[in-house]
Amino acid sequence: MISGIDFGAKEAGTTVIAYADEDNKVSFCASRKGQNADLFILDKIGEYNNTWLVFIDAPLSLPRVYQGGATTQDYFYREADRITGAMSPMFLGGLTARAMKIATELRRQGITVVETYPSKLAEVLSLKSMGYKGRKENLILVCNKLKEISELDFDNAEVKNWHYFDALLSLYSAKRYEIQASMEFGNVIEGTITV
Repeated sequence: MISGIDFGAKEAGTTVIAYADEDNKVSFCASRKGQNADLFILDKIGEYNNTWLVFIDAPLSLPRVYQGGATTQDYFYREADRITGAMSPMFLGGLTARAMKIATELRRQGITVVETYPSKLAEVLSLKSMGYKGRKENLILVCNKLKEISELDFDNAEVKNWHYFDALLSLYSAKRYEIQASMEFGNVIEGTITV
């Protein structure tokens, strides 16, 4: 089983996980307001002990200057952030640290964890011109487009907001990775973003 996670603030109730089974049937689960999103992720991924791949919308590394041996002195952005237009892992601070900790826990369980950026995939798939992250009414348009170009089987009614759609895009990035059709941005030593 593969999954995509839209990772939100710890207790905001905005973390959503999208799963796909071997038939590409998608299921969703979301954290509740006041619930610890980190424990929610670890519990839910743990429930599906056949999960082997997780794509998460959160930085999983820091700029190379913090790792030593950097040739640049960029204390804010990684090469991958600059190429994709992602936010600085340093600006995201605690969210970055939480994501790195979760990735470490999941990797200890033998699960492959990969950083993704749904906004970049939306750009690659030309979803931004269809109103991606705009009005809620645009969800139906981008859901229908994603169904056309992917093999994912999901009910549009279950995609309740943009957090759900970003989890779905994270899942589709995982699917692209699984079939060796993904794109990787950045420096492998520093950390990459895969869509």
